[in-house]
Amino acid sequence: MKIIQFILLSLFATNIFCSEDAVPSKGCGREISLPKTGSFEFSWSKGKRTIRIDVPDNYDNQKPYKLIFGMQCAGGWAGGVQQEGYYGLKPLDTEKTCIFVAPEGNGNTLPWDEDAYVLFDELLEYLKNELCIDTTRVFSTGFSYGAMFSNGLAWNHQKVLRAVAVYEVAERNIALPEKTGEPIGWMGVEGLDDNICTPEMARNARDIILGFNSENGVAVKEQAEEAAPHQAHKCYDYVTVDQKYPVRWCTQSGGHLWDHKDPGSTQSWVPQATWDFFNKF
Repeated sequence: MKIIQFILLSLFATNIFCSEDAVPSKGCGREISLPKTGSFEFSWSKGKRTIRIDVPDNYDNQKPYKLIFGMQCAGGWAGGVQQEGYYGLKPLDTEKTCIFVAPEGNGNTLPWDEDAYVLFDELLEYLKNELCIDTTRVFSTGFSYGAMFSNGLAWNHQKVLRAVAVYEVAERNIALPEKTGEPIGWMGVEGLDDNICTPEMARNARDIILGFNSENGVAVKEQAEEAAPHQAHKCYDYVTVDQKYPVRWCTQSGGHLWDHKDPGSTQSWVPQATWDFFNKF
């Protein structure tokens, strides 16, 4: 069994299972009309919404870019997501391969409701028509309520989302769609002392995806290694899932925050762990 696990993990690390050719969107070849850094007002079927955006300054309309959404938490705002570099991912894009977008929530205490799924669909379609996007590499991230929304998208948007990364997630307390049961790449980060989106809630969210991503849900029974109390974080990559749709589970002692840090470190490990996960696709 250990030999099989080693082979699978080696293949996973070398990206054999997950590589695929880019599929360009309709916006490829079109002159850019959106700001490269800043915001724009997006008109959709239910009104208008401010959208924060960052496009590489050397944008080439013939080159398909990855698209990464950053979803705000309750009490936050899209501008805050942009200011934090889309959960720390934008500073890691040194080769300028990604377009980053943060849609504004509905302005209420809980920013994502049932209409948010409509907003996502219409915004994604708009961006694919306006920009040159690799439609096989669209990702969503979020913290807390933003994680819950990204996780909801992972239940029924597998045809347009390649993977999500969710920080302090729960599988409840938000408008959730019907599950399609189709697989999707999924990464979860959980503070083991979180009393808001508790480890139980986050593990439940993870296990739902494990059921999607493995034959007869066998991966739900796989025991993930978790971080020891007050020690460095631990990221565990599941072996028994379909490796085209990997699942990564990262834990550490800590509360309800997205930017966990190892003891003695001033820099969060979360952005790099997420960046490495997304780059497997």
